[in-house]
Formats: sequence, C-alpha cells, structure tokens
Amino acid sequence: SSSPSPDFRFGLLADIQYTDTDDRTNFTGTQVRRYRNSLAVASDAIAFFNRYDDLSFVLHNGDIIDHQCAFDFETDAFKPKRVSYDHLGEVMRVLDDSACKEWVFTVGNHELYNFTRDELRRVLSSHWSPYDRTGSFYYAMRPARGWKVIVLDAYDVSVYGNGRGEGLDRAAVELLCEHNPNCARWVEDNPDVFETERMSGTFPYFQGLEGLGTRRVPFNGAVSEAQLRWLREELIAAKASEERVVVFSHLLVHPASTAKGSGRTLLWNYDAVLAVLEDDAYAANVSAVVSGHQHEGGLHTSEAGTHYVVMESPMLATPG
Repeated sequence: SSSPSPDFRFGLLADIQYTDTDDRTNFTGTQVRRYRNSLAVASDAIAFFNRYDDLSFVLHNGDIIDHQCAFDFETDAFKPKRVSYDHLGEVMRVLDDSACKEWVFTVGNHELYNFTRDELRRVLSSHWSPYDRTGSFYYAMRPARGWKVIVLDAYDVSVYGNGRGEGLDRAAVELLCEHNPNCARWVEDNPDVFETERMSGTFPYFQGLEGLGTRRVPFNGAVSEAQLRWLREELIAAKASEERVVVFSHLLVHPASTAKGSGRTLLWNYDAVLAVLEDDAYAANVSAVVSGHQHEGGLHTSEAGTHYVVMESPMLATPG
C-alpha cells in the first residue's frame, strides 16, 4: 500500500552564514568553515526543494550572512554597511531561485551583527516573513489544517538585541554579567563597550565556565517573559483546537540536543522555555522543535515524543 500523503511539506535551511572570505576554522579550531561554498550548498538545496511543487514554505533558521560582513577582525574596525547589504543580496539571488515564494526567517546572532531590527524588517519583508503584521519577530501561522507553526525570537533578550549600530542592550549585558564573570571584567576594562559594540573577537567567552553554564555568552540570548506567556497561550490554544505544533528557534532549547552536553548553543533561559514546551497539558501536541546555531547539527527525542532537531550548516559541507 502507498504511504499516506503528508499534511504539508516545507524546506529547511539554517546558518548559510555567507561571506566572501577564504575558508577558516572556527574559534575553537574544531571545524572548517567554507564560507563561499556555503552559497553553492544553499543553491543545491533550492534545486532539491524545487523538485516538490507543494511546499507550504521554506525556512531559513538564522545566520544568513557572517559577522565578518560587518566587522574586520584583523583591523578591529567596522566595515561600511553596504558590505552587509551586498552580501545579503548575493544570498538573496540564490534563494530567489526557489519556486516556493513563501519564506520564513528566524533571527540569529549574525543578523544582529549586521543589521538593526528595522533594517531586517525593511530588507527582508519583500522576500521573507521575519515578523508578523504587528512587527513582532515571534509569531504563529497555520500552514495546513491541523497544524500550527510557532516562530520564536531567540534574541528577544540579547546583548545585540537592537542590532548593529544601536548600542548594546544594557539590561541584557547586566544579566549576562551576573552569570559570566568574564563579561563583568570586560565591561569594567572597556566602559565604552555599549557604544563600540565590541564584545566579540578577543572576548574570553568560555573562560571558567563549565557544562550548561557555557550558554551565558554574548552570542546567545533569551526569550522574554512576554514571549514565554505568549508561547504558553499558543500551545494551550493548539491543544484545544487539536493542532500539532512545529516550533522554530535559531538557538537550541534542549540540552540533550547539544554537542557533547555543552551549553554553548543553548538559549540563556532554555529551562524556562522547556518547562513551557514540556507541560503535560499539551506536550504531546508538540511534534518538533527545529533549531540552527550548532553547525554540526543534533537530535534528541523527548519522552513526550517531541523531536528536537538541530540543522547542519552548509558551511561545513565539503565541496562537491
């Protein structure tokens, strides 16, 4: 017998993180990032998606271009804003080949290194859905009968929450400093950091941090209390309507889906988000939580049957 046809299909991409830069290793030296080849892999993905004429949408789950489009780490100086726009344009030209024109876009840290949130709204609205009608970067949509898609804003509370050139978010920096002594020392040594936005490069990210505590670094963020309340309401409503749910977030939500049980790619308040998602009242309705950020990918299935899927980055693919 033939297998039943799916309720809906969608395409998945994350962490293209393109920059016109030679290959290099990540800052821990454990992975080779092939920045230019990432665009070729994305192009192959689009060609694959185009074999299906029934996609409801295609998702890019954050980090579309790299921090290096905005900042020159050799000279410790910002590049002109047009460099970010030019690189984004190159990626858009590849993604525009998609036969499916419904795009969903989540915000990653690299978007906020390159653009303000208003710029993201303006630049992406012609191609993507980075937000809903209210301008919120977290929202819900219904791609098919019986299904709800929930898009989270993993950088709702973030050092870079307002985006490039807007200054670091003081409340988020204070929160980070409470949990990461490296942050407190950095701010003390660099009191102009709120204006310069230089909390990367030589920042001692993980020094003295262990296990899940390593999530408390500037390139991660948190879901706000308001977003958490909204998420719970959406899940309660999904249960009442007998809808199944797929959640998208750039940052990881479940520690068991991280590489080697490290917190380096987790939401700052993953535990609060997990407590909402795994509430017995509706946990069985949550089919999947899909993240990016952790370039090597990951997978964990919870007791309730929710699949915590982490997308692999095209940057890590070998050419050909």
